[in-house]
Amino acid sequence: MAYTFVDHYRPIRTILRVDALVVGLGLGLVLFLHPVDLLVTLGFEPGTPLFSRLAGSALVGLGLGQLLAAAETELRAGTLVAAILSNGLLAASLFIAYLSGGLSGLTAWGYLILILLFGVCLLSAVLPIPYLRQGIGI
Repeated sequence: MAYTFVDHYRPIRTILRVDALVVGLGLGLVLFLHPVDLLVTLGFEPGTPLFSRLAGSALVGLGLGQLLAAAETELRAGTLVAAILSNGLLAASLFIAYLSGGLSGLTAWGYLILILLFGVCLLSAVLPIPYLRQGIGI
């Protein structure tokens, strides 16, 4: 049922794929490769390469897991809970970093990327909740 017109999971599959490509693979690969020049031109402080690469590899793993989960025939409750928790924590981390002034040196492009990342993380944390309330995947 994953690729038919009566797929009840289509919205959540779409947001899982978008989140996996934008946050998981996009941001994950940027952090993993640690291009200091790119990060500095956007206004981000690159920090130490070790922590950047650790965070990038974790995000790449999260993105690949979400891509694989979106391709399953039936979504499981564990997949939805993992998506809610991981993306909720990422959105909260970005919001706290913004409020604490850690992202005060961003350029206009940096703010645009920050808003895109925050929006995708927030949507990925909120959209699976109705599916869990309906008892899907249990």
